[in-house]
Amino acid sequence: MKQVIYILLFLGIVQVSLAKEGPQKTFLILFDQAELAAYRSSAAKMELSFMDSFKTRTYAGNSEHALIVTVPFSDWTVCEMGSSLVRISEGQEVPLESVAFRIIDMNECQENFQSLLSESEEQSSAKKVATIKLTL
Repeated sequence: MKQVIYILLFLGIVQVSLAKEGPQKTFLILFDQAELAAYRSSAAKMELSFMDSFKTRTYAGNSEHALIVTVPFSDWTVCEMGSSLVRISEGQEVPLESVAFRIIDMNECQENFQSLLSESEEQSSAKKVATIKLTL
């Protein structure tokens, strides 16, 4: 009886450790510096709205401010991400789409890029023509 319980416990631990995570979706959100200044906010403040629920990362530097958000489900769209509320200052929340310059679905972009690569490879292989060297 003890061995059966140990075997079941061991199998349960193995099952949990080998389980795959569900499909994830990654969004890249770009912010215009002038708009952020008008709202008196920053990408880091926007990140705080998503940090409790999703994996996030902000980038700021010489170019546009960016926020990368990874959601744990694959059926979210850019429109749903844009309609989520973000806190831009104390007591003021607005939809993300009104503050963000652009919201990009990185998974969709990657699929489009892969299809473009496969099309270009097909075209390049179709254009290859046997060349014959003539010597005089």
